[in-house]
Amino acid sequence: MYVKFSKLLRAKILICLVFLLLLSHGVCFGSEVEELRKDLLELEKIVNPFVRIFQKVSRLVAPSVVSIVAEGAYGTATNPHDEESPLSSPDGENNKSQDSNKPSFGSGIVIKETGYILTNFHVVSGFENGKITVTLHNGDKHDAALIGQDPNTDLAILRIECNDLREATLGDPESVNVGDWVIAIGNPFGYSQTVSAGIVSAIGRTHITPFAKPFAYEDFIQTDAAINPGNSGGPLVNLRGEIIGVNSAIATRTGGFQGVGFAISMEIANEVISDLIERGRVVRGYLGVGLQDINDSLAAYLNLKSKSDVLREFHIESDKGAFISEVWQDTPASKGNIFPGDVIVEFGGREIMNIDDLQKAIRVSKVGSNVAVIVIRNKKEKLLTINIDEQPGNMSGRKYVTVRAILGQTSLNVGLAVETLSPEEEKAHGVLVRHVVSDSPAERAGILPGDIILRVGSSDVKTALEFQSVLKKFVDTGVSVSLLIKSKGYVTLKY
Repeated sequence: MYVKFSKLLRAKILICLVFLLLLSHGVCFGSEVEELRKDLLELEKIVNPFVRIFQKVSRLVAPSVVSIVAEGAYGTATNPHDEESPLSSPDGENNKSQDSNKPSFGSGIVIKETGYILTNFHVVSGFENGKITVTLHNGDKHDAALIGQDPNTDLAILRIECNDLREATLGDPESVNVGDWVIAIGNPFGYSQTVSAGIVSAIGRTHITPFAKPFAYEDFIQTDAAINPGNSGGPLVNLRGEIIGVNSAIATRTGGFQGVGFAISMEIANEVISDLIERGRVVRGYLGVGLQDINDSLAAYLNLKSKSDVLREFHIESDKGAFISEVWQDTPASKGNIFPGDVIVEFGGREIMNIDDLQKAIRVSKVGSNVAVIVIRNKKEKLLTINIDEQPGNMSGRKYVTVRAILGQTSLNVGLAVETLSPEEEKAHGVLVRHVVSDSPAERAGILPGDIILRVGSSDVKTALEFQSVLKKFVDTGVSVSLLIKSKGYVTLKY
C-alpha cells in the first residue's frame, strides 16, 4: 500500500505542477496582450492627429469634387493618347474611336463658386454636341456646358447653373516636393467620392502623353496614390487641402492602376484657366520647333552612338540647353533664322538648361513681342531676335526641316539645307533650297528658301546627295563655286 500511495501522490503532485505551469504561462500571455493593447492605445494618441489630417482634408475637399458623364453625339475627338502606349488616360480615351457610343466618365474640380469646373480635355473631348452631366457631392445633377478646351495640356472648363458651390483652393506648384503625402479624390469605376492616399514619387515628368508635335506642354506630378478609370479630372491634394494637380494619366499594361499615376501640375493649369474661361481657348506664343535634350536619346535619334558623338558632330562644348531637332516652315523660328542643330541657351533673358526651361519661357512670352534668343552654332554664341506669333490650331500642311536630314551635309557649312525635288516638281531636275542660315555664305550669295539649284560648278545636280557630293569637293579645298539657280542665274559661294 505504501508504494502505491507514494506513486499516486507523486502523480497528483506532477499534475498540479503542470497545471500551475500552464496557469503561469496563461497569465504571462494575458499580460503580454494587455501590454500590447496599452502600447497601441498610446501610439494611437500620437498617430491620431496625422490620421485626422487625412479625414479633415477629405471632408474639406470632397464637396469641391464632382463626377462627370459625357454621352451621345460623339464626333471626331482629338486623341492625345497612343493606343499602343502603356502611358495612357485611366478613362479609356484610347478606346473612344472603337466605340463611339460609349459614354465617357471622369471627375472635375470646382474652381469658381459660380459653377466653373476644371477637368481633363480627354474626358469631354468629342461630346460637344452631346450631353455632359455633372453630379455634385450632395448628389444633385446638372447639365454642363463646355466653356473651353485645350488639347495641348489636356484640360477643359465646364460650367453648370449653380452659384453656391464650394470653390477649391489651388496650391502653390513651387511647394510640391518628392515624398510629400498626397490624396487623390475622384470617381474610379463609378464609385463616387473615393479617396486614395500616397506620396509624390517624382515631379516635372514629361513625355507622359504623346501629343502631336510640335505642341506639347507637360509638367506632371508622379504619385503612387491610386488613380483608376473615372479619376481623370479629379484633384491631387496636399495635406493643407490645396489642389496641386489634376489627375490625368496612368502607367499601365492592364488598363488599371499599377502604382504609377500622373497629375497635371497646377503650374500648367494656372496658365490656361483664365484663357479658357474668358476666351474658350488658350492664346499662347510658339516657336515652331522640335526640341530635344542633349543626351544619349538624342544620339539614338540622330543614329549616333552616344551624347559625346552629338557634342563632337555639332561642335557643342556642353550638354546644357535645348537642342533644335526640327524647324517648321513659316514659323517664328524659321523667320528668325533658328536652324536645326542650334542649341538655345537663353530665351528672353532666361537661362535655358533643358527643353523644359525653354517650353516654360515660351509659354509666358506675349504674342507679338520680340524676344532675344541666344543660340550656340558652331561653338559660337549668336544673338537672334524672334517675333512671337500666336500658336496655330495645328501645323497640318506645313513642311519642316529636320536635323537628321542635314546631319553630316556639306551644305550645313555654307548655310544651306536642301532636299530632292519630288517627281512632280520640275521633272526631278535640281534640288530645292529648304532653309538658309542667317549671315552665312549662302545668304550673302543671295540664295533664298524656295530657290531651285540646277548646277554646282559645271555639274548638273538632280538629288540632294549629288548636290552634297559635288559641293563637298569645293568646300574641302576652300575654292569658291558658282551655283546655277533657276530664274536667277549664277551666284557665287565664297567661304
